[in-house]
Formats: sequence, structure tokens, C-alpha cells
Amino acid sequence: MQELLCDRGKGRHADPMQNKPDTPPLSRFHQFRTADLDEARALVARNFCGHRLERQAREDAFDACQNRAGGNGLFYNYIRYGADVEIEPGELGSFYLIQVPIRGQALIRNGRTEVETGSAIASVLNPDRHTRMRWLAGCEQVLLQIDRNRLTAVAETLTGTALQSPVRFDPQIDRARPEMQRWLALFRRAVSAVDHGALLDPDQALSRALVEDELIAGFLRAQPSSIAPLLERPETGPLSPHVRRARDFMQAHLADPLTLSQIAAAAGTSPRNLQLGFSQLLEMTPLAYLRVLRLNYARYLLRESPPQVTIASIAGAAGFSHLGRFSAQYAARFGEGPSQTRKQHYLI
Repeated sequence: MQELLCDRGKGRHADPMQNKPDTPPLSRFHQFRTADLDEARALVARNFCGHRLERQAREDAFDACQNRAGGNGLFYNYIRYGADVEIEPGELGSFYLIQVPIRGQALIRNGRTEVETGSAIASVLNPDRHTRMRWLAGCEQVLLQIDRNRLTAVAETLTGTALQSPVRFDPQIDRARPEMQRWLALFRRAVSAVDHGALLDPDQALSRALVEDELIAGFLRAQPSSIAPLLERPETGPLSPHVRRARDFMQAHLADPLTLSQIAAAAGTSPRNLQLGFSQLLEMTPLAYLRVLRLNYARYLLRESPPQVTIASIAGAAGFSHLGRFSAQYAARFGEGPSQTRKQHYLI
């Protein structure tokens, strides 16, 4: 995978997201360039979705351009309009859209969240939230379009959980956060590889899929979202086979009244060896780890379940049979009670 993300024998590729104005990213995958607003609207809609596109100032030079490459539910895009324009696609429906400005600014509203993007802030659009945007004159962005089903599949693999609702991200991307800086570096390398033809080579299909899945998984880890509680796990490094099997078994049976012997049997080892493995790698017992998984899952359900689902039902679904003990353990871990979490609205 790393070979695809750097220039063989010549060091790294030049950063395509910092190219000269006359050589925008993904230029070899040119889609269109037009000064006609209606034509631009129709051509962009073919790759994304229907939308309203209106100029905000007649004196600006309208010069729309799109470059686009990819497939299999993940597409790299470069777009500019030149002029100050308002774009209203409503709900995107079938895809997420990560937008990274390389020049200029944009004003984004996705759901209830408003974001002003530029050199320090990027954005991600949730597909089930109404979107309205204003790209100011001179704004140019590199976009990563990810199919909703593909992102959900990667999220369910990462969390080991069948998700109750769509993943919803905080629309504001802080480009200064260390986790996001690492992801943006990976994204830049992927765009560079696409620009130089390496990543889309049919002979590299497997490596390409690995890069794309890592882009999706990395973004899920880096950007705050509704599944953040499910990604908060004690491990910071690789796990032994026995510990990993035990973790996966526990994750798949959170609602069941598991015993240490059952977990050890599923992991293919003895209770004593499993205890030692968890102590050495995670500095906790298997049952303490199980409690962390259950509390994280309960937090996810409290945020995502409909109001008519009771806290007692959520506690049961997460494997807690005693509501009082669940509430105490929950408050000890998260600094607030389950009812407080329930009252909060995820502002997306």
C-alpha cells in the first residue's frame, strides 16, 4: 500500500492539493470546464445529486471546473466555480462528502451545524441532513465522495456492531487536530497517487481497496461522530490472537450474561491464560474490559435510540441486568448519568 502512495525512485509526489492555479489536482481526469451556470449544474448533478446553483454576484467571473476519478463507491474530486455561488442539494441521500478547501472559503450548513471553512477548517456533509452551501469567489476544494453503504460497512467492521442508525459526523473538520492531520496526510498521498496513475491501475485493485478502506476507517477514527463511543477501546497496540478472539466474542455477545470460562473457551485458551493476556496487554481483566464495551455501547444507544426506547431497555441491550448498578457505573465512566446523556442532542 505504501508503494502506491509515493513516487517510486523519485521521493514523494508533489502535493497535488497545493498545485499552481493552472494545474489543479486530478487534472488528468478532467470532467468539464464551463462558463455556463446551467451546464455546470447539470454536469455536477450527474456525479453527485440534483441541486440548486445560483450566482450571488454578477460581477464575479463564473468559471466552473470539475476533475474526478475513482470508483467502487469512492471518488476523488476537484471542483471550483470561480464566482460566489450558493449551492443547495438538500439531503445528499446516498453518499458522504468530505470537502477540503485548497483556496478560498466556503460557508456550509449541514443539518443544524454551520461551518466556515478555509485553511484551518474543512467540512463533511452527512447524507441524511439538509445541506446548503455558499462557495465564495475563488474557492477551490478537493472532495472525497464516499458511498453511504460502503462507509457503513467499514464502520460496522471497526466497531463490531450492527449500527442502529447512519453514522453522523460533526460537519466541522478541525485540520489542526493531530488525528486529522494524519488523516489529511494520507488523503493527500492518495490524491497524489491517483494524479500519477498508480492507485487506479487495474493490476493494483487489491492495494487500491486497502488504501480506500484505510481512508474511510481513518476518517471514522479521526473525526468526531455518533459512533465515537464504540471506537473508544482500551487497546493502544496490537493484541495477541487469544485476546483478539476474546474481544470479538464479547463484542458480538454484549447482551448475553457471559462468564470468564465462556469467553476463554471462545478464545481457545484457559481462563488463567486469558487473564494473563489481558493483564499484560490491556492492564485489566477480561470482565472489566467487557464492562467497558458494554458501557460504550450503552452510550451509543442512549444517543441514537428513539425517545420511546427506555433507559432500562438500553441497559438490557448492553448487557446490564440491574438498572441501578448500570447507572452508577455509567456515571463513573462518563461523568454524567444515562438520563443526562439522553437529554442531550447531538448537534448535527
